Amino acid sequence: MLFWSTHSEIRDIVLEAKVTEVAKSTCNVCSLLLPHVHAHKVILWSSCDYLRALFQSGMQESQSQTIKVPVGWEALVKLVNWFYLDELPKSSLCCLFHNMDVDQQINELEPYIELYWLAEFWFLEEVQKSSLGVVISCLSSNRHLSVKVIQIAANLSLWKMAEAAASYLAPLYPQLRNSGELESLDEELVDLVRSSHVRLSQEGVSDKLE
Repeated sequence: MLFWSTHSEIRDIVLEAKVTEVAKSTCNVCSLLLPHVHAHKVILWSSCDYLRALFQSGMQESQSQTIKVPVGWEALVKLVNWFYLDELPKSSLCCLFHNMDVDQQINELEPYIELYWLAEFWFLEEVQKSSLGVVISCLSSNRHLSVKVIQIAANLSLWKMAEAAASYLAPLYPQLRNSGELESLDEELVDLVRSSHVRLSQEGVSDKLE
């Protein structure tokens, strides 16, 4: 697995990712077989209010050298990259993204959706903002992607992300309704797209009247 090195500090915390598939990992630092990252407590302490509060809490978890992070491996690596470098890596989201099918696109965006969800609980406002920005920047590539993102976001109660995806579908709502492309969404989410369409139409009328 990965570890970050800064000067002579001891890498004393293991961040363990959620296991999403049966896999064993070989680590040069320890014998742990689950996907994980070795990091410096001082970096985590200074980068995340949630983790700082955990370390200071005195609870059993605060004494553990392992912290289970409820996101997949790809999201965890991006999160630790943020802790150390103050940015989310986006290199994989290049021009090839537009040539992927919708399932491949979702796989590429899933780590950012996970980070957006985690950031809400870990009080990482900038991570949340950056993650949402990455997802929104990709929605225009495929309308079917927006439908998928609405569903995933709703399942995680990420309504701001769902609303952003709905706004991309708003101009196409009559076409999507007539073609049945919204049938995979429940009525509440279809209403979200419909409301975005109505709001867009009203704004268009307002602009013409000015």
